[in-house]
Amino acid sequence: MPVLKKYYYTICIILVFVYAGSLLSGFNYKSQSKEIADIVDSPFAGSASCQSCHKEIFESHIRTAHFRTSKPGSAEYIKGSFTPGRNKFKYNKLMDVVMEKKDSGFFQTAYINGVEYQSERMDIVIGSGKKGQTYLYWNGNTLLQLPVSYYVPLQSWCNSPGYSTNLIRYDRIITAYCIECHGTYAVTEGEGNKTIFDTEGIIFGVDCERCHGPAAAHVSFHRIHPVEKRAAFIINPKKLTRSQQLDACAFCHSGLRKPIKPAFSFMVGDKLDEFSSPAYNEDSASALDVHGNQYGLLTASKCFRTSNMNCSSCHNVHNEEVNAPALFSQRCMSCHNETSHSTCKLTNKPAGLSLSDNCVDCHMPLLPSSKIFLQLNDPKKSTPDFVRTHRIGIYPKQTQEYIEKIKTSTFDSRHHKNLQLQ
Repeated sequence: MPVLKKYYYTICIILVFVYAGSLLSGFNYKSQSKEIADIVDSPFAGSASCQSCHKEIFESHIRTAHFRTSKPGSAEYIKGSFTPGRNKFKYNKLMDVVMEKKDSGFFQTAYINGVEYQSERMDIVIGSGKKGQTYLYWNGNTLLQLPVSYYVPLQSWCNSPGYSTNLIRYDRIITAYCIECHGTYAVTEGEGNKTIFDTEGIIFGVDCERCHGPAAAHVSFHRIHPVEKRAAFIINPKKLTRSQQLDACAFCHSGLRKPIKPAFSFMVGDKLDEFSSPAYNEDSASALDVHGNQYGLLTASKCFRTSNMNCSSCHNVHNEEVNAPALFSQRCMSCHNETSHSTCKLTNKPAGLSLSDNCVDCHMPLLPSSKIFLQLNDPKKSTPDFVRTHRIGIYPKQTQEYIEKIKTSTFDSRHHKNLQLQ
């Protein structure tokens, strides 16, 4: 079972100082004893404990895709319809999976030739619901993936990534390394496909403590010393080196990696290569898939190689910034401006195109993943997963498509206005 040893050592030291401080300051011993017991029980305080001191950031962060990337399987979090007629994914004439709401929860039930074959509860939701979700179920203390996922843009049930599109399966084992990027912490035993979970020991979502470290000691210290403004016993990523900051993001955003140390042992501030190694050729950016390796694509970009930018140069992880091209473009323009003579060289710009409002659709377009294909109920709408590439560059085909889209949109707008005037 992985244990955060270095944090327990830190906590032991803290307890000595906290106890000594309580004697000197006259704090109530019983109150402090309870807090100390809470620390010893777990190094994690839970992100809700951040709210009292960091209310604005907390309320913003809980709306982000990071925070919502895993949740319990309840009506509050599961996307997709359970209404008859919209709750079925059909594999072929003989096999389909029906999403069913029962007294004990939400289930995916497989039918073969109309006879129930297997039915499992949607115990855990993986994915924020921004683009899609997949679902896991408990088989004792092991986790497995359910056969059907949900694709938000087309509001359609689809095959789960990695599963066949013509055969119903419930046997894909989910390891601790999967949860490691979709959660903050999990209590586990064993490695790889032998992962045994504590079903009550999962901290869902990528929350405050995933990037700032377990916060029980921090919370306890500042409850006892409310006037202390210096943040104690907590990680401040802003104070880390560029390499450390990049490693913190690359841990989950650099594609598949070969583990060297147990799951949940990497902490923000650690050197990533000491915990896992790339499972891809770092020198061949052209071979990187847009799904999952944003770090590899970014570091292959000229923008990255000729500047000190990192992930937070464009992303504020405390805020939900989905579908905001103008916001991201302003961050591009902070470097690419008239003064630096590195503005867009596009000529013959169509009416209605404002370069400062959208750099990303031309220079970081949505590209199809070669790893994930989504089979939908309507075969005509089946599609690869489209992901925004993080290799910043010039994409003539996608740029032309974007310009044509602007022209069409402008024409439709003018045509609609003319009709209104008639």
